[in-house]
Amino acid sequence: MTPATLTVTIRDRELHIEVTGGGTHTLPVGPLTLLAGALNDGDPPPPASLTNALGLVHDHLDDLLIAAPSIAAAPMVVIAGTHAEAMARVEIGSADIPTDYELLRADADEVFRTLAVESAPERRHNPGLPDDHVESIVATCCVILGIMRRLELRAVRITNEPKPSTERATSR
Repeated sequence: MTPATLTVTIRDRELHIEVTGGGTHTLPVGPLTLLAGALNDGDPPPPASLTNALGLVHDHLDDLLIAAPSIAAAPMVVIAGTHAEAMARVEIGSADIPTDYELLRADADEVFRTLAVESAPERRHNPGLPDDHVESIVATCCVILGIMRRLELRAVRITNEPKPSTERATSR
């Protein structure tokens, strides 16, 4: 990994953040945290709940940036884990994710806008969406978009296992 690469592993109830050559941090927010909290009032969730879920991710990142401001200048952001893979699969429409797949913010926004208004039975029909992520994919979108918006990212690299790369996958 490029020095200062930010790797965010999305776990069910937390974000594990590691800076290559730097420290590690854990934020107490993940897709299942959002489902149990901000997004627990409907399927599909009402717009105010989606705003609150995005805001919760934003607030936790704000706290992190106060403690470690250099994170905002990471030259590359990689988002890892099965939740991130599920988002990539929906955007691609396939279970096969290319190596070093780059998710553009505009594409992430489009996936979010599509899935946020669908109920779980409707979401189930999205190509590439694994059955075990039908319930959590909207929350995953909130996590990923919350990160992209707060850090003002044009794109992130999505992978299940962080891999070394010499390419800059994130543009501000």
